[in-house]
This record gives sequence, C-alpha cells and structure tokens, in this order.
Amino acid sequence: MTTDTRNDTPGLIMPPPFFLLIAIGLALLLEWLLGFAVLPAPSIAGWWSWVGFLIVGIGGLFALNGAREFKKVGTNVNPFQPALKLVTTGVYSYTRNPMYLGMVLFMFGLSIMLSLEWGILLTPILWFAFDQLVVAREEAYLGAKFGEPYREFLSQTRRWL
Repeated sequence: MTTDTRNDTPGLIMPPPFFLLIAIGLALLLEWLLGFAVLPAPSIAGWWSWVGFLIVGIGGLFALNGAREFKKVGTNVNPFQPALKLVTTGVYSYTRNPMYLGMVLFMFGLSIMLSLEWGILLTPILWFAFDQLVVAREEAYLGAKFGEPYREFLSQTRRWL
C-alpha cells in the first residue's frame, strides 16, 4: 500500500533551483542581446571578481548548511515531499530560508564575478520570486502542518536575515 503525498506538500509550481537556473539563463541571454558595460571585465586578478567569488561561497555555505540541517533531523530537503519535522537548529536559528538565501547570494555573487549587469538587476526579482512563490506557500503549509511550534519559530527567526 502506498501513501499519496501530493497533498502533503506546499504545492510549489516548480523546484526552487529552477528559479535560480531561469534567472541565470535570462541574465546571460539579456547580456548577449542587450549587454551594457558598467562593471569591470571579469578577471582572476581583479578584486571585483574575488568579491563575487566570496559572495558565491557564502551563498553556497548557507544552502549547504540548510540542507545538512534537514538531513541531520531526518526530514525531506525536496519540497515536493512531505515535511517530516520542523527544523529550527543550526543556520535555521538565524534565517528561516537559508537554502533560498544561498541561491539569491549565489546569483548576486556570480553576476559580480562574471560582470553580468543583468544578473545584478535580476537578483532582486529572483529574491521576490522566492519570497512570494516559494516561501509564502511553504509558510502556509508548515503553519498548517506544525501549528503552534511553527508560529513560535516565525516569531523568533527572521524570514531572510
């Protein structure tokens, strides 16, 4: 006997990493079609590229630590599978959405590293898409599933930073 888990999810429209991939692809396309040069050209010796690299690294740490906390407590990382436990430890004591924050920082850092002006302009749109199309749905789902413990978590931890 199998259990139908389709109703025990936040009902997202697509996997969250797809938002990041679409944003990066769109930034590259717009750079190619409508590029404008404001940022210094990418260079391994340029400080600008190293700042971008550092931001990419910080974003990666947020995302990886968020996923690691999910695995540590024994819940699903994939939002198309049911949430089994509420995660409030580790990086989740600072932000409720470290994986999405990590992806936004990754986009911003990559854009700086590669001098993608359109990527920098699209970063706030990526953040807004995560906030409205992913996080809002997940919060409604988690509130209904975990009740008071989740509401307490909401009051103690910021959505982003």
